[in-house]
Amino acid sequence: MELLPFIIAGLVTGAVYGLAGAGLVLTYKTSGVFNFAHGALATIAAYAFYFLHVQHGVPWPLAGALVLVVLGPLGGVAFARFARALAGASLALRVTATVGVLLLVQTGFQLIYGTRSRTIPSFLPTNVVTIFGTRVTAEKIIIFVVAVAATVALSVFFRRARLGIAMRAVVDNSELLDLAGTNPNRARQWAWTIGIVFAMTSGLLLASSVPLDQTTLTLLVVQAFGAAAIGSFTSLPITFLGGLAIGLLGSLGTKYFTSGFLAQVPASLPFIVLFLVLLLFPRRWLQSRVPRAPDRRANWVAPSALQVGAGVVILVVLVLVPSFAGFHLGDWTVTLTMVMLFLSLGLLVRTSGQVSLCHIAFTAIGAAAFSHLAVDHHWPWGLALAAAGLVAVPIGALLAIPATRHGGIYLALATLGFGIAVQQLFYTKSFMFGELNLGLAMPRPALWGLDSDRGFYYVCLALAVVTTFAIIALDRGRLGRLLRGMADSPVALATHGVSVNTTRVLVFCLSAFIAAVAGALAGMAQLTVAADNYQPLISLTYLTLIVVTTGTEPWYALQAAVALTLAPSYITLDNIGNYITLLTSVTVILYALTPADRRAVPAWLREAVDRVFRRPERSAHAGRDGAVPARATSTATRVAPLSLTVEGLRVQFGGLVAIDDVDLAARTGTITGLIGPNGAGKTTTFNAISGLIHPTRGGLRLDLVDVTRRGPAARARRGVGRTFQIMELFDTMTVRQNVALGLEAGLAGGSPVRQFLPRRSDAGQVRAAAAGALALCDLVDLADRQVGTLSTGQRRLVELARCLAGDFRILLLDEPSSGLDRAETARFGEILRQVVSERGVGILLVEHDMALVGEVCDELYVLDFGKMLASGPTAEVLSSDAVRAAYLGGDTENTPATASRSVSEVQP
Repeated sequence: MELLPFIIAGLVTGAVYGLAGAGLVLTYKTSGVFNFAHGALATIAAYAFYFLHVQHGVPWPLAGALVLVVLGPLGGVAFARFARALAGASLALRVTATVGVLLLVQTGFQLIYGTRSRTIPSFLPTNVVTIFGTRVTAEKIIIFVVAVAATVALSVFFRRARLGIAMRAVVDNSELLDLAGTNPNRARQWAWTIGIVFAMTSGLLLASSVPLDQTTLTLLVVQAFGAAAIGSFTSLPITFLGGLAIGLLGSLGTKYFTSGFLAQVPASLPFIVLFLVLLLFPRRWLQSRVPRAPDRRANWVAPSALQVGAGVVILVVLVLVPSFAGFHLGDWTVTLTMVMLFLSLGLLVRTSGQVSLCHIAFTAIGAAAFSHLAVDHHWPWGLALAAAGLVAVPIGALLAIPATRHGGIYLALATLGFGIAVQQLFYTKSFMFGELNLGLAMPRPALWGLDSDRGFYYVCLALAVVTTFAIIALDRGRLGRLLRGMADSPVALATHGVSVNTTRVLVFCLSAFIAAVAGALAGMAQLTVAADNYQPLISLTYLTLIVVTTGTEPWYALQAAVALTLAPSYITLDNIGNYITLLTSVTVILYALTPADRRAVPAWLREAVDRVFRRPERSAHAGRDGAVPARATSTATRVAPLSLTVEGLRVQFGGLVAIDDVDLAARTGTITGLIGPNGAGKTTTFNAISGLIHPTRGGLRLDLVDVTRRGPAARARRGVGRTFQIMELFDTMTVRQNVALGLEAGLAGGSPVRQFLPRRSDAGQVRAAAAGALALCDLVDLADRQVGTLSTGQRRLVELARCLAGDFRILLLDEPSSGLDRAETARFGEILRQVVSERGVGILLVEHDMALVGEVCDELYVLDFGKMLASGPTAEVLSSDAVRAAYLGGDTENTPATASRSVSEVQP
């Protein structure tokens, strides 16, 4: 029975985790917005209860009811509208917007109530009940019962009540729900209300058992993320059971893990669970509900002459800083290190479209590693600094694993959990800051007076300048193009030959290295560092700053560093740091809610700047990758023969068989059609051929090589390219950049060296291939337009041109004429015949325009309900009664004219 007190305590705490997690899952499922401010809602409830009950003497039942009945629905309305406004935003903006709410709440209460922790007396009955010989307070029993009852009631409501069924329907198909007469926005609003009430209830249930401050309760409820992860962010009952399991294991851990490293495990268990789930759970269990949307920043960039001039002026000012900074010189030095840090974070967030919420952990690792190497092991200064950066590289690679497996919102969760776990598990260890946290010495280079404040400032200035030029070069080079392409469409990048996982690992390692070096340098500027300098939630402030600042590299990093470090140094105002965080939080929320077209630099200002600096007549983005207009050259080099053979292909999703026992073949020098009614399985077949889904049975051969187990990038490098029914384009890049990546992606391949350092001959090869494809598809006049601004028909041609620029021998074209008018379709057919005639490529074509199919296809396959209905020469197949019946759904033997017309009009 000695375990029973720990079991009871764990179940009570776990029930609260499960309750909060159930509310989080509900709002995420119905809106697609993962609310990182979920813990902040619990903080709001606790402080509101403190204000009413403790400060103004309102009876606790009435105070609690006011919090849940008034604040809960108001929060539900506000967050529902907030989520609706974020519907078209990028992942980074969705995450940052809710992070901004968290920081707004945390900083606001800190300004109101200060940093001193407060307490809320127990308001629930505290009489003692004996259970199996263990004394348990009624308070704990009530907390457990309330949490269980609320979760059970929600589960029953979700399955039985009409509104609950509507909430489930809005998850699956909001448009169909709307057609059925139920407003999906109303269902989402109710879901947000319930979810927020659950978060606030968890805050009230924990309020009297933990100190009331701006961070403790927020992080306690954030532990519900671990429970939500166990429930795969979808299942309410499993989420609640996951919360119980985490609470129970954590409580038992406090009994058995009482010393050494394991003593820190119980407090970190939810974050360890979160990270392990994201690391180990199968991909099919964690399907992101956040739709992918690129970060549509304005494609106007200040003219190079203006940027260079401004850069020179700023550099001169920075060189002169020691002559006028006085006692602010240390803050100027830290600002330079922060420029490096924000450049490293910008690589992830702004360039590659990934979200990191643990960058402060990299700086802590870099500072601690440098101190121990330089002080304890007496390594030379430069070698210790480089090694401190390298120590963070494998950690960055480890963090990239959730990105390679799940990506998106789950990467943000993994990095948040990792950052908190590092603080709780490792900060007190001897290899970091030590149990006593007395501070680590951070020696400066003892050479030529560089250990003085003035000398070390110039060391940091030199390293910041080197880092800036390196990041600019990287962004304009191959890796920068790959990262921007990955941010827009990782699927398109993979199907053109790039190992996207390699790219993700590479950028994480680079970012971690730079951040660790920046952290070590910042520590040297302060001479000593302690664990208190590296609180995990600082990473959230970093994210908000990197999102709201403007311009390209290095301007956004410079703005963020000045706002974070330099402004508080010169503005003599109490709590200036908090006010800056408050301003940044409000700004990022407003920025996320502002339509993309209103975030652009005003047209009058762009025109004035371009006129003054005589901007050349081409997009700034075209210059970013060095791709200058090239004269259209012949790219009619014939490809080597290749045959694609599909045998016995079966794809099954759960109990649904999408395609079954499909055999088909395509070869170079011919155009093969694949047609069939809607839902026949054509796109599924393409996805299986290109490696985007794994078949349940059957195989795929390219010539005699079995590639069934190969991924999309490997198949692309063997000569299979494709377009998509729902276009996969790099929307924030220009037409020229899109088309050029058709070949450059394959040249980069899966080698980190080739992704980082192209061969000398690659640039000319890519320019020639892009120019030829642009000319062939009549896109020369649009070459420097941003793809996101084009019409549907133009975008279709861009996707085709990108395929034609690539080193492919067989092209899979999925409804490529959709969106083209009759003249454009006729021109499209000419392009296909020209490509096959001049280059000898093979084409496997899914097309709804039967006139086009009849004109260009040599052979034809017909799918119907996932099975092969007919195959053979095109004319023979189109005249088949069975094929006509499949399209018409009846006997067509006596109506050939009608059947022919219907076949040409239906969309397969």
